[in-house]
Amino acid sequence: MNRTRWQTTVIGLMFACAGRMTAQSPFLNINPAWSPDGKHLVFQSERVAGRTNLYIINVDGTGERRLTWTAGDDTHPSWSPDGNTIVFDSNRDGVWNLYAIHSDGTSERRLTYPGASRRPMFGRHPTWSPDGRRIAFDSDRDGGDAVYVMSADGSETRRLTTPTSRAGHASWSPDGRRILYGAAEGDTLGDLWSMSLDGGDRRRLLASPANEGALEISPDGRHLLFFSDRDRKPRIFAMNIDGTGLTPLTSDSSTSFESAWSPDGKQIAFYSDRTGRFELYVMDPDGRNQRQITHAEYSNSWPQWSPDNRAIVFASTRDGDWEIYRMRADGSDQRRLTYSPGRDAHPFYMPEANRIVFQSPRDSPNEDDVDVYMMDTSGAGQRRLFAAPGFDGVTVPSADGRMIAFQRGLRRPQGDWHWELFLVDTLGQNQRQLTRNAWSSQVPSWFPGMREVAYFANPDGHDQLFVIDVQSLAVRPLTTSAANDQTPAVSPDGRYVAFVSDRDGGRDLYMLDVTAATVRRITTGLSVFSQASWSADGMRLLFSAATAGVHDVYVISRDGSGLSRLTRGIDGVR
Repeated sequence: MNRTRWQTTVIGLMFACAGRMTAQSPFLNINPAWSPDGKHLVFQSERVAGRTNLYIINVDGTGERRLTWTAGDDTHPSWSPDGNTIVFDSNRDGVWNLYAIHSDGTSERRLTYPGASRRPMFGRHPTWSPDGRRIAFDSDRDGGDAVYVMSADGSETRRLTTPTSRAGHASWSPDGRRILYGAAEGDTLGDLWSMSLDGGDRRRLLASPANEGALEISPDGRHLLFFSDRDRKPRIFAMNIDGTGLTPLTSDSSTSFESAWSPDGKQIAFYSDRTGRFELYVMDPDGRNQRQITHAEYSNSWPQWSPDNRAIVFASTRDGDWEIYRMRADGSDQRRLTYSPGRDAHPFYMPEANRIVFQSPRDSPNEDDVDVYMMDTSGAGQRRLFAAPGFDGVTVPSADGRMIAFQRGLRRPQGDWHWELFLVDTLGQNQRQLTRNAWSSQVPSWFPGMREVAYFANPDGHDQLFVIDVQSLAVRPLTTSAANDQTPAVSPDGRYVAFVSDRDGGRDLYMLDVTAATVRRITTGLSVFSQASWSADGMRLLFSAATAGVHDVYVISRDGSGLSRLTRGIDGVR
């Protein structure tokens, strides 16, 4: 989270904490806002390549779905009283402005336009009036942070506080007659205030030497919520509207911000870093029964080395569905390459290292109809190589970059899948079927010389490794165990084949020495998921493995030493 996202937050604490929290734990799921019926929360989440988008989740933690799709940052959502519209701020055009979108994700539109002004915070922290006719928000358009009000369509904007007051984070009283806000006037760090709708009749609600803000009044108008660092670490407090009964609601052992009353006043949503990362929580008004409702875990799978071993391409669900990402070989600098609502998966570098081939259903009517795509390593130039009925995937380029081996699946009437192996050139032409069997053949891997392809098939009811000559179509077995041997990956020199097997009871990575015809296990207890990828020198292997149902990318030496995890989806950390 960079510092500019918080610059119009008038409370000095949030300026100070932005950098500190970034170093300790990433901002993941924060700034919740209730739906008017109290059944859902809209919130912002930073899940993809440092970008923040909006999501909606049921209050019980189920049914999460993504609401906005942008390469910018969409933050601070507020739900309209009729439940139809969500207003938020976004820097997608280089300056923070206000936008609105229907709660079903349609009819997204911009509400503020800076014109010649390039003030960085032209519109931030919007919040609806109780009657849905107006929106209060922050802006620095007149030279300093101040509170403004406009009509719901973005017209009739007027400023309520002076630019020198450093005011912001407005909220409405339940009757819509007053606006509550925080202001850091003079030498104060941040006091809590209220004012009438014309900006007059200003009343200080709370004065303190601490940093305090994000004021929320309860639906019955009797209580206030806010955060404060009066006990050194920011946490959420409640007090009566007359300033009495000050009560801490969250522990001082963690950082908590941005609380919100449910419409019936019976619950409070907030976010906290008590697990080491920011997640959403719900609690009773007295602070009891605190429960976590978001869990920022995601899978990272199908890793493949770049030809120069300097980069890794892989697929991840960190944004809600499978997309393609790229990172450095040490796991740093993770960047998203594809933006598709479909399942983009199984990426492979082409040998010349400037293109990536992958599978996707993006242009097909359903998820079962998957095609082969190509793109530049930057993610530009995404194009479909060819369209054919069925599920075309696990696209493996030959060493000379002229051919691609892949598997095609067709769903049979009984509901299961049947898979065969095919070849196609890199222009998407000259398709040729390699296998024609009553059983499935899957996951190709080229041998050096580009005359043979390894794969696995189940002619006897369990999976074994085979090799097929791409010219004569002659087939020979590589393994003949009573276990299930799957997903072969041939080493660059053709001497070894790494594969996944359950021959010792788990799902581990094994190594076949083709010349010596010996097999040894190189991982233990990792539940290996994907086909391995060899480094160019044949000394290391990439693969993905599951922990508690979440997949992550690992690297290991050929001899089984030096195991290291490169992604941390199980921890919700990139």
